[in-house]
Amino acid sequence: MPERYAKVDPTTLQERERKGGGPASRDLAAALGAENITARVWRFGPGHQMAYHRHREQEEFYQLVSGGPQEVLIEGDVVVVDDGEWLRLPKDTRRKIQNTTDRDAVWLTIGAPPGDGILDGVRIDIETGEEIPR
Repeated sequence: MPERYAKVDPTTLQERERKGGGPASRDLAAALGAENITARVWRFGPGHQMAYHRHREQEEFYQLVSGGPQEVLIEGDVVVVDDGEWLRLPKDTRRKIQNTTDRDAVWLTIGAPPGDGILDGVRIDIETGEEIPR
């Protein structure tokens, strides 16, 4: 019989920093056994930011859980997001969460389809708009 549901307390999941430091995340999708969606809770400390990027396959939702207002750079425009607000980002939209405040920010990110994991993300040079090879 297929699993009917899964439940997890995100505070029990290991928080992992990105390679080289910066924002840290908890992988909700893996903990819940998801196969066709990604979901992470991210903590961005003051000054932390993600790489400017787009995706090959994955459309994403971002929700600012706490720490607002915060900024997301989308296609070169700074978009201010308040606690509880959501963004939808099509796969080809260039974006990055950036914490320019003096407080932690917590974000929920949800994406589908999962694509090729980390390889689904394509880093973009913010100055030239060119892709940065992995």
